[in-house]
Amino acid sequence: MAGIFDTHTHFNDVVYKEQEIEVSEMIKDAKVNGVSHFCCVGFDIKSSKEACKYALKYPNVYAAIGIHPNDVYKFNKQDLLEIEEMAHSDKVVAIGEVGLDYFYTDQHKEIQKEFFKEQIKIAKNNDLVVMMHIRDKDESDQAYLDALEILDKLQVKKAIVHCYTRGIELARKFTKRGYLISIPGVVTFKNATKLHETVEKLSLNEMIVETDAPYLTPEPKRGKLNMSKNIAYTIEKIANIKKINKADVIEATTSNAMKIFKIS
Repeated sequence: MAGIFDTHTHFNDVVYKEQEIEVSEMIKDAKVNGVSHFCCVGFDIKSSKEACKYALKYPNVYAAIGIHPNDVYKFNKQDLLEIEEMAHSDKVVAIGEVGLDYFYTDQHKEIQKEFFKEQIKIAKNNDLVVMMHIRDKDESDQAYLDALEILDKLQVKKAIVHCYTRGIELARKFTKRGYLISIPGVVTFKNATKLHETVEKLSLNEMIVETDAPYLTPEPKRGKLNMSKNIAYTIEKIANIKKINKADVIEATTSNAMKIFKIS
């Protein structure tokens, strides 16, 4: 396998530094396993700056910058100005990960919505993709529906639903607007039946792939620290579900990523 685009990884996560794992080594190992392009995603000001730094340092590494919905209550308008300034940096391709997260608490919903709107405006002003973190309690779709309402109101054309794990009907609400569904390593889990159905029914043109490393390590490496090299298992699982060649999955998902990120 060759040419995979890991569209959502966190070289900037502190766990790698704590374990003395070098970014250069992770990139090297990933390339051996067929990964050719990476998007390093920020989740606050510091990590966004690091994403920009890695994008400038390493070929085929790109950056997404933004403030994660779980943490927006800790930030202010001045921090949004920093995101706006970083948006002009070379190789920044998306504002993310931004969005709405109702999974852990019902607090800060209005602050989340306000920061989501403001960061969408930054994306639109700079012709960047909106890379969305959307999560809700298992029995609820409200975060997704609230996100759709905001996306429609602000007339967002380019967006990615990061780390999608839900069913096909909800996915269709996003794909019919032209947004891409990003498939994580969760697809390799035996109990991810809704996601399996989603992958089966989605067109290859509607999806991209990601690791969300260091999180959500796919089978058979589950329980260990995730890295970009493990995306090969996600590709294999998608190919098995759709009963197609792995090369076709790679070609389509990488092409989709290159197109939406405007990478030639």
